[in-house]
Amino acid sequence: MKKINKNYTYYEYQNSHEMFAALDDFLKLGYVICDSIFLCVELVKNNDYVLLSYIHISNPNENIKTQIKALYTPCEVIYPNYDNTLLNVISEIRNNYGYDAKYRSFNLFDKPYSKVVLMILDGLGTNVLNSNLDSNSFLRKNFVNSCQAIFPSTTACATTTIKSGLTPISTAWLGWENYLKELNRNVVLFTGVNYYNDEPTGVLPVKYIPYNMFYDDMDVDGFVVEPDFSNPKYKFDDLLKKSLNINHKYPKSIQYVYYQEPDGLLHSYGCYSLQVKDFLKEIDNKIKNYANSLDDDTILIISADHGHTDVNPIDFYACKPLLRLLKRPPSNDSRCITFSVIKSKEEEFEKLFNILFGSIYRLYKSQDAIDMGFFGNKSDLINPRSYDFLADYVAIANNKYYFNYKSIDNHIFKSHHGGITKDEMIIPICIFRK
Repeated sequence: MKKINKNYTYYEYQNSHEMFAALDDFLKLGYVICDSIFLCVELVKNNDYVLLSYIHISNPNENIKTQIKALYTPCEVIYPNYDNTLLNVISEIRNNYGYDAKYRSFNLFDKPYSKVVLMILDGLGTNVLNSNLDSNSFLRKNFVNSCQAIFPSTTACATTTIKSGLTPISTAWLGWENYLKELNRNVVLFTGVNYYNDEPTGVLPVKYIPYNMFYDDMDVDGFVVEPDFSNPKYKFDDLLKKSLNINHKYPKSIQYVYYQEPDGLLHSYGCYSLQVKDFLKEIDNKIKNYANSLDDDTILIISADHGHTDVNPIDFYACKPLLRLLKRPPSNDSRCITFSVIKSKEEEFEKLFNILFGSIYRLYKSQDAIDMGFFGNKSDLINPRSYDFLADYVAIANNKYYFNYKSIDNHIFKSHHGGITKDEMIIPICIFRK
């Protein structure tokens, strides 16, 4: 605590958890919020002003607001554009075999190919690729362009879109976890576990939000090649070996090949860490050998589901003044988070959220976000589940912070995704033609 003048006191807390607790206490004492600066909140009662902060100011003084504003750094953002994503690549694959497609071609195919491999390396954004591999690496030498990630720029959403050829608004796979009204639980879409306590629900959400592979209507042998997630010893080499066997066996085939890294390493160590750099160097050489072993008349397309950006956590689970306005806990994803708000509390919720987080998240009524094309084009068929999952409001990260909305024991991420910053939204397309 530091007294700036007789009517103004600056309080600095160790973390957001402590500041939210103090904010709740001041509000209960009759203070009202009068201003916000970056992640700091100003309150007043009877001409007594307090400023609450969890960002460090080394020498707070009369210019405290200017000092805080100087700490804010905006990020370049990319709004979703569903005419410039891997859906275009899916369309081009369909066109390669003479089937109709919804999206324009990227002109990646120089001729018809009998065998197509689409390899997705989880989290390998263009920034991660360029920062961790040199220009002579296999992936960078075969880089042809970048496109946008599917939004939300997160795995369950993006990979389902790529596999189905449908936008998120049509599949309703809109985030990492979501609220299933039949269970009255927030459920992780891939596993079916209760997001908030990690207990199994006995139900896989795909039962409620099924989809077909984009090649199911095609006269081509199609394969999903993914790790055996129940086998911790399953390696990237095993994945490549399985893919090569398919490539050699079938005269006409499409493969969707997915590997879960470098996403886990990025989350744990950050975008520019030695661990990520070493891993990418290792698999770059393995992919080179794999590519050279593919049959003739094969095109290998390598991309990602989303990018990554280094982040700092905010303990949203501790923000009681906002949580009291909700009908149920938040859902969807840390950087694309949805809220079901108590009726008659919408205006209060919007005002308080924007005061606390308006500098780092953009808050939309969910229908407005749908109409703006965040989750697909206006012409797309909307899965009714999408309305359930998106609830009343969606907040989209546009800076280097993420909401920990689960618990105090939740894992702290060094890097994350799901928002609309350039690093999350721009992914590479690498092409190898055999």
